[in-house]
Amino acid sequence: MSVYLAIDLGTTGCRSILFNSELEQVSDGYREYGLITPKEKWVEQDANLWWSLTIETAKEAINQSNIKKEEIKGISVSSQGITLVPVDEELQPLHNALSWLDMRAESQTEQIKKDFGLRDMFTLTGKPIDAAYLLPKLLWLKEELSEIYEKAWKFLMPMEFLVAKLTGKCVTDHSMASGTLMYDIKNKTWSRQVLDKYKIPEDKFPELRWSGEVAGTLLPEVARELGLSETCVVAVGAQDQRCAALGAGLKKGVVTLSLGTAGAICKYWNEAKTEGDTRIGWSAYVNENSWVTEGVIDTAGSSLRWLRDTMYPGCSYGIINAEAEEASKRGSGLLFYPYLSGASSPDRYPDSEGCFYGASLATGRGDFALSVMEAIAFQTKIIMEAMGGCEDVHTLVLFGGGSKSPLWCQIIADVLGMEIVVPATAEAAGAGAAILAGIAVGEFERDLCPSLVHKTTYKPGERKEMYRKKYERYREIEYKLWRA
Repeated sequence: MSVYLAIDLGTTGCRSILFNSELEQVSDGYREYGLITPKEKWVEQDANLWWSLTIETAKEAINQSNIKKEEIKGISVSSQGITLVPVDEELQPLHNALSWLDMRAESQTEQIKKDFGLRDMFTLTGKPIDAAYLLPKLLWLKEELSEIYEKAWKFLMPMEFLVAKLTGKCVTDHSMASGTLMYDIKNKTWSRQVLDKYKIPEDKFPELRWSGEVAGTLLPEVARELGLSETCVVAVGAQDQRCAALGAGLKKGVVTLSLGTAGAICKYWNEAKTEGDTRIGWSAYVNENSWVTEGVIDTAGSSLRWLRDTMYPGCSYGIINAEAEEASKRGSGLLFYPYLSGASSPDRYPDSEGCFYGASLATGRGDFALSVMEAIAFQTKIIMEAMGGCEDVHTLVLFGGGSKSPLWCQIIADVLGMEIVVPATAEAAGAGAAILAGIAVGEFERDLCPSLVHKTTYKPGERKEMYRKKYERYREIEYKLWRA
């Protein structure tokens, strides 16, 4: 049986996981790393740390396993997107990477809005114009650090940086390119219209390929470091949420929800309808002629963590779940709006902020816990409605830390009125990367690739009708607070 090494480089941690061809987790290694915040709205990372921790965690996963190293046939990378690092021809970073959390490029963002307009840019790229994306960051670098901009051989994102360090080849996939504001989402190319406007040479970017294509084989020195064969194939990877959706089994009729620090809801499409609603962004998916819409709840799991730290100091999530369950049995009416970091998709009310509504002398902390869980379920429904409703969807695959709460899973099933399934492992992004490695090696067929085994199923229950009415009230209060 073949084994695949999946490298999952997140915003604050690097995990390397070995999966067998049944997508069973064999072993893993994990390291956390921090963010560098030199100024307000500036968020950076050390790209060299990405690489050193990739090597550390990969060696840990390999050494913990009892498999023969020649059984590791392929490697692929799942990574955070829209983080920019300029590199020289030796792949040495010329500056700290500008994180996707970095919002310094405000003036450049406003200039892009003037140059293209929100509607035309969305139709072209599937994205709103926002400082989080790559183009504003690149223009900031060009204007403020022109020497570094001119010296740069390539402008890379994390997946591309790691694949280049593994193979010496600079390639990217269409899902990573989708976050740049420089990608023509329908023609599936770098946008000449955008690049020409800002005089950005196309050869400064990696070659576009499809996820799961062969990027190359391991460089001899990397193979020696990891103890692997130089014939080990490295596949073109993908953005982490696209990898997670692949691992979870995203397809027509099935949506995915990654319920971690943030919540990311993905829906599959076989055409990009970017002329329509601009509230929900579009991205290329891992296969040609497939796209996804993605809506993000910025503070999903982080809302519950904030509640734990504030109202449940020293308590486990088990206690929080138990008290929330008791509040549910009592029929709690407390509502929560999880805008703890400001406006969130799809409506992005400019004046929105975190808010509990409907507290009384009878309200206990279990009511607060329940309202947070319900709010994330309500926000999921709001996003799915903005994507075109739930009529053509019958199943939601739920993974991430929130999927460990049976109560939360059941609430989501009741609010959405659909079946919720939870995979056997929460590491869906890593599983997606392993699938891409298997495609590159030739063990998996692109159109018939496996997905994670489902462990638990939740069906809508007796509270479905109660939640229908509570959701209507939730929206009514929301409109009064922020739409007026």
